[in-house]
Amino acid sequence: MVTQEEIDSLLRALENNKQPIVDAGSLPINRQIKVKRVHDNFNQTELANILGMGVSTLSEVENGRRRIPYKYREKVENYLYREMYSDKEFVGPVDQ
Repeated sequence: MVTQEEIDSLLRALENNKQPIVDAGSLPINRQIKVKRVHDNFNQTELANILGMGVSTLSEVENGRRRIPYKYREKVENYLYREMYSDKEFVGPVDQ
């Protein structure tokens, strides 16, 4: 489970345009989802709708009690690695 301290630390680093203390890419995928969701200011219901999955499924995935169902894997990977959001709106693909 991602601690509130980890989330706060990452958000402070991002707000100050500094290198984050936590390398999100080194976290397990379930923690990456939660960190990005909090950074993007989505609640679980909003992100579940974007991903097309149920809220309970997202909660179980974020808390490490369930693997990402195969049919959502591509959407989750796009959200994590290829999509940028601001003010809860899609702003475009991540520059590669």
